[in-house]
Amino acid sequence: MPVDSPEKYKRINVLVRTDQYETVAKAGLNMSGLMRGLLDDHFSDEKIVFSVSARVKKVYQHVISNLGAEDKDLETYFLQALDQYLAEKTRQIETLRKTIKS
Repeated sequence: MPVDSPEKYKRINVLVRTDQYETVAKAGLNMSGLMRGLLDDHFSDEKIVFSVSARVKKVYQHVISNLGAEDKDLETYFLQALDQYLAEKTRQIETLRKTIKS
């Protein structure tokens, strides 16, 4: 934490599991910086975080790191996927409603 930094910091004590600590250390990451970034992501008005399979994560990382893509470039495709998901759910609900009316 730079002494002449314009940002104000608050020192806290955080407990993490040993495996989490070792993973961060092996990756050569700064725990404070990592946690600040994760908190910013979690509470951001413009970011979402969701879990995917290891295979999807690997493909995503490849696309982002090798093709010059950014998350914002994927937004249109994400909205299309959500629209398709909602359309499928709507079909399922309509099918269920038909069984109720029968």
